[in-house]
Amino acid sequence: MCMGTKRGFFVLGISTLVLLSAFLLFVQFGWPGNANDCISTVPNSCFCEAYDLNDVVTHAPGVRQPVNTWSNLYALITSFIVAFVVYRDRKSLGLNPSPNYMVSMSYVPDLYIFAVLFLGLGSMWFHASLTQWGGIVDGASMYVFAAFLIFYSIRRINTSASIFWVGYVLTVLLFTYLHTVLPAVVNILILVAVYLIVEIYIWIRSGKILQGTPKTVTLWLLAIAAILAASIFWWASQTGNFLCDPNSIFQPHGILWHPLAGIMAVLLYFYWREAMDPV
Repeated sequence: MCMGTKRGFFVLGISTLVLLSAFLLFVQFGWPGNANDCISTVPNSCFCEAYDLNDVVTHAPGVRQPVNTWSNLYALITSFIVAFVVYRDRKSLGLNPSPNYMVSMSYVPDLYIFAVLFLGLGSMWFHASLTQWGGIVDGASMYVFAAFLIFYSIRRINTSASIFWVGYVLTVLLFTYLHTVLPAVVNILILVAVYLIVEIYIWIRSGKILQGTPKTVTLWLLAIAAILAASIFWWASQTGNFLCDPNSIFQPHGILWHPLAGIMAVLLYFYWREAMDPV
């Protein structure tokens, strides 16, 4: 019981150690691989912050975009918040089962802890390297999170573990592949649209929009407001847009888009935590 109660902390600690250790090795010894396609667009679409093209071409050690890279460490905070609340819920749960998977001993909340962590730490690989494969890691981190929205919502209405785990893994793999042929924004919009369809179906099925309480409505709407605000800053800080200053320490993409996405992830967790599942 003690190990299960603290499992989220083990997931968080081991995942952080593996991801950051590997990341820092590349920072120390250099980034192999082809330059990312964002470099070849006119103007470049590498999210504004200035970088040395020669460092990318020569696979030099270091970090290409410091602000856009290190700002992703916000994920250590957001994932810890989720891990701590998961631990506290499991501790208070004891031997009493809960129908809510986010308040249970299942591996579902542990997966979400990883998804919240990887949402930030995965992005670091792209901004630090500006390589093609670094962009795929960044894309995978978004698909790990976005696919969870869909399959966790499906599991709220269908308790099949196989549908959740197999469907989730295959969807992440599919969209990580599609990342190489379609723009990331298209892939994310598809996943978000499917999530919203499932969420609306849950409202219809349960007869309660957003679980039907002022608290849950507020949490979900705040999550949506956070990601909408983040998206505005993401667009406005694109290379050539009005919030873009390549040489400024204030990079809205890193300082605003990244943490606001993390805030959205935490708010959705608290929204799901209130659910009386399955519905």
